[in-house]
Amino acid sequence: MKVSKDRSIAFAWTGMLGVAVFIIAWLCADAIDTAWQFGVNTLSEFGISDTDASLYFNYGCCLIAGLLVAVFGVGRAACGKNVGHTAGGIFLFLGGVALILVGFFTMDDDVAHKTVAASAALFILLSMIAIAAGNWTADRKIFAGVGIVFIFVLIAMAIAYDLAELEAYGIILAMIWLLLESMNMILSSRKG
Repeated sequence: MKVSKDRSIAFAWTGMLGVAVFIIAWLCADAIDTAWQFGVNTLSEFGISDTDASLYFNYGCCLIAGLLVAVFGVGRAACGKNVGHTAGGIFLFLGGVALILVGFFTMDDDVAHKTVAASAALFILLSMIAIAAGNWTADRKIFAGVGIVFIFVLIAMAIAYDLAELEAYGIILAMIWLLLESMNMILSSRKG
């Protein structure tokens, strides 16, 4: 039996775990705060909720999920096969850190919150662009194509949707991309 010493699989699982934690925390926050409406309220409104939804959002969606995404970004950068993967991993790490900060700087801290929330979105978008280029260079054309499609869909949504809709659908799209990119790392690390 051959044992792989490739650690990229462990990093890929942190990306998947980060998505799972975010989804579970989002669902819990939504179940608790019945005033919140998908596409009408921003997710950040959970962070200042008078209910325990604020705990699920600030600790689950932001702190824990952000930490896991940041660790995944470190792994993507460290295990990158080219400059695109490395740069994308660095951007993903910064996006994860910014997501963590969203839980600390809630909507009550208006300017700081807007800054870290916009930074998280921007760094994750830059990560998608860089990793799509890295996947193309690494001859992972299907994953590169999916990344390119997601990038254009996000840009179109930014034009067509208001902030609450863009945030909700954009986060769902980013989570799907993170799952696919985690799977890409696992598949590319396999040794026949």
